[in-house]
Amino acid sequence: MDEPDAAAAQDRTGATPSGDGGRSVGAPETDDISRLVLQCAAPFFLKGLGGLAHLSGGDRLTALLTLAILEANVRHVVRDPVLALRHARFDSPPPDEMRRPVNVRALAESLSLPYDAARRRVAALEAAGVCVRTAKGVYIPNSALTTEANHQALIDGYQAMETLAADLSGVAPDFDLTGGAPCAADPPPMGAERLAVRVGVEYVLRFAERLAAIAGDVGQGLVLLAILHHNYAPVFSDPVLARRHGGLSDPPPDDLLAPISVLALAKTLGQPFETTRRQVNRLIRGRRCVRIPGGVIVTAQAMRTALARRALLAHVGDVQRAYGALARLGLTFGGNTTPSAPDD
Repeated sequence: MDEPDAAAAQDRTGATPSGDGGRSVGAPETDDISRLVLQCAAPFFLKGLGGLAHLSGGDRLTALLTLAILEANVRHVVRDPVLALRHARFDSPPPDEMRRPVNVRALAESLSLPYDAARRRVAALEAAGVCVRTAKGVYIPNSALTTEANHQALIDGYQAMETLAADLSGVAPDFDLTGGAPCAADPPPMGAERLAVRVGVEYVLRFAERLAAIAGDVGQGLVLLAILHHNYAPVFSDPVLARRHGGLSDPPPDDLLAPISVLALAKTLGQPFETTRRQVNRLIRGRRCVRIPGGVIVTAQAMRTALARRALLAHVGDVQRAYGALARLGLTFGGNTTPSAPDD
């Protein structure tokens, strides 16, 4: 897998992620659990984007752009603990005048998307009333975020954060989910869906940037992740194999991987077959994956590159950063906090 010139380890705030997050104590066969963490996180990422169909028309790239707009609009709210808690509930979103517009070109660069592709998708969001254009850029207004469909999406996102935490605890009981972050003494308001999902959005966007750095652009990154998740499914369904191949040092051998067809990929991603076929062919030309009888796989050799190894380790830090940020605000995922139900 060829390595791009730019260092891909810069996160959305410009900080370099730690390279050694989430070691699995008592797992001598592996030096870390970074591959196992990725396998648990892939459904969170892929299904989460699919859950934004009410805003994005079901297109995952448009969903990512929508999240990038949302994150940029309220980044200052997330960074301020007082504002974050004040606007944590579904019924207390930041008012439109607090939202900071973002430039479309900056959005495209953040996701490694061609400007024209980003511009077309943002124009479609405008036409659908999902975002508003100003002289300074675009923002997503409260009118698009206070619908029943969006409330359900927030609850689903909150529950996805709970599910990811439970999955990681189930496969790696010693994994420090919060990276040692201290937990606030006081819990956040009940029904803090927006608080959890805002932090989850930051994590998803970091994830997307890492995929783009490996695959060349975020669209191909989505395809690569879907291939990898399917390839690894039989390996990580076996506890012995999962333990053996969960870290960097020993990726699953190619003969254990389950190939996936382009048609199945297209259905998984909810995108046209021809689009998926073109993306797969570009990934093959870039030596990110290979075609074998039955479909395509991401080979062990491709996952041994320095770039892939750095991305896997940095992703563990991303997971811990997200759950650590929530712990500092008093929100932990042990079953004691649940989202509120929609008002009757």
